[in-house]
Amino acid sequence: MGGKDDRLARMRSTKPPPWPTVIKTTFRLWLARRTAARLLGETRRWPLILLAVAVIAGLAAALGAVLADQSGPAVVAAPGKPSVAQPAKPSVTRPSTSSDPAPTQPSIQASALVRGQAADWVAQQVDPDAIVSCDPAMCAVLQAHGVPSSQLLVLLLADADPLGSDVVVATSAVRSQFGASLITVYAPEVLASFGSGATRIDIRAIAPDGAKAFEASITSDNAARIGAGKQLLRNPRIIASPAARTALGAGSVDPRLLAALAALAAQQHVSVLAFGDPSPGAPQVPLRSAELGAATPAQLRSMETFLRAQRTPFLPAQLTISTAVGGQHELNIEYGAPGPLGLGGEQ
Repeated sequence: MGGKDDRLARMRSTKPPPWPTVIKTTFRLWLARRTAARLLGETRRWPLILLAVAVIAGLAAALGAVLADQSGPAVVAAPGKPSVAQPAKPSVTRPSTSSDPAPTQPSIQASALVRGQAADWVAQQVDPDAIVSCDPAMCAVLQAHGVPSSQLLVLLLADADPLGSDVVVATSAVRSQFGASLITVYAPEVLASFGSGATRIDIRAIAPDGAKAFEASITSDNAARIGAGKQLLRNPRIIASPAARTALGAGSVDPRLLAALAALAAQQHVSVLAFGDPSPGAPQVPLRSAELGAATPAQLRSMETFLRAQRTPFLPAQLTISTAVGGQHELNIEYGAPGPLGLGGEQ
């Protein structure tokens, strides 16, 4: 959709901080989550806490020194261009045992291809304010594709977990680290999936209140989306294409888009030309973008102004007016992933 390339270019126009910054960010988030309660009521554990700080700080310094010796800052150029520098690929990025077969060149290339596809999707589709947790190697690829290091939570420590992030990039290393609890505890929903077998990478939404509460919200929201979509179809001010009507009636549209359409239709007639941004490998995820039309360009600009005045979570990630085939003007609206839960009653 219009605006994606501009957003990715803006994200890449700023040189990402060096890789040790990623480690610092990880330590900051981990320490805030893990030690806050202990510092309040367990003063006897101060020696252990100080020891943990010293160990992690030493690890960050050592990793930074290794990366500096290898090739300088862990910054990679935009996709399709020669890399400025790449971080070393130590064994910590992929747990292995003596029984693991040696990787072949085709398997290495396939893994790199899938990592690039997943990183591109995260950079373009995930909300730019979201915290993304990942294994060290995947975090380096994400940073290379424009995801700021300040938004990355590296799953480096043995007792690390993805809580505190919004999305986890589930590579083979992450699946091995967390096992079944990745799905049953931390991240039950797949937002997008790339590759297959050992190279498969799933982008998963974190369930901050636990998997059971998350799944209950998913069921409730699905019913609410169906009801809201059918209500919009009965609105005489909304004219939808056949494909758009099908998506609305099936509950396949993100609740933020449903709310936006209801608000716009209260002011003027709106044409829904299409919904978009399907999630690869995750057809159950609601569509997060739409192409809207109006009688005049002035009406489109009025809709754009109204939507830009909204607040999170109803403020779109991207809004652009473009000219479609045949000279028709359209407003492209897009929301980032993951979508918030519990908005079913707000249309």
